[in-house]
Amino acid sequence: MALLEAFRRAMADLGVTGRLFGADITSASPGFHKVDRGTVVPLVGDPAYIPTLLEIVRSHQVGLLVPLTDLDLRPLARSREEFAASGCTVMVGSEQAVALCQDKARTNAFLGRIGLATIKTRTLDEFLAEPFYPCFVKPTSGSAGIGARMIRDAQQFHAHVARYGRDLIVQDYVSGQEFTVDVYRSRAGTVHCVLPRQRLVVRSGEVEKGITAKDAGVMAAAARLAAALEGVWGVFCCQCRRPADEPDCEPKFFEINPRFAGGAPLSIAAGANLPLYLLQEVLGRAITGKVGEFADRLLMLRYDEAVFTHVEDPGTLPGYQTPMFR
Repeated sequence: MALLEAFRRAMADLGVTGRLFGADITSASPGFHKVDRGTVVPLVGDPAYIPTLLEIVRSHQVGLLVPLTDLDLRPLARSREEFAASGCTVMVGSEQAVALCQDKARTNAFLGRIGLATIKTRTLDEFLAEPFYPCFVKPTSGSAGIGARMIRDAQQFHAHVARYGRDLIVQDYVSGQEFTVDVYRSRAGTVHCVLPRQRLVVRSGEVEKGITAKDAGVMAAAARLAAALEGVWGVFCCQCRRPADEPDCEPKFFEINPRFAGGAPLSIAAGANLPLYLLQEVLGRAITGKVGEFADRLLMLRYDEAVFTHVEDPGTLPGYQTPMFR
């Protein structure tokens, strides 16, 4: 919800009038009640998903669509020309670029090709031929930290495979500092923002406590990554680690997410006004963001908020019949 408010402020700063629409598969989500108008839409895999979004765009003259989850990036990338024909810009890269970012093995190969330090990565079969522990296992195409964990021994590993399936990659476990870097890259390929945030506490794949860091090594490496990442534009984030026993080594990159990060409100609060840059570019105005212009060592301490709304039929709520745990 902090991101919604950041968009409101950016619109006000630019003198832009308009409404914020939200789309979700259920009205039982906090953001649904914080936008100006919420609409329940089908699941991403439903054939009606994209047509429903297009109908919303046409009916309400929506000029910008910003995906916030990994699930709909590929469908939206495939359909971005349809949205453009209806007067709506989708903040999404090409389908090829999105596919590269979402496939962890391809991401690792790309990072190596452009000369960045990476984490040793193996396919499941390669790992089984030469296992090593501790290791870090995650789905080849994963999101929100689901199916990702550190594994200490063969027993844990085989139990993990039994639960999550064989579509996994295995990486060397690197302990040490972890950073998410928020980036703004224009359609022309110019990098306007590179802001590292050190992840101090993570819950369900999303940062709970974090601090901004003017780390020259991380910033330089992330800027090189951004410059080479053709086909991606707008806001995206990348992640890296610096081994605890090698404090002066190059950061080791392992992930690229071509969307707003969950912790982006920290970067925005530190002075990297990502929603403003996006609106400026879509409106054809000069992008005011400059690399390195942000507050260093700004600490974010997140906590849960509550949204209250009356429900006519509780039986329609997710978790009504059986509680959901995550």
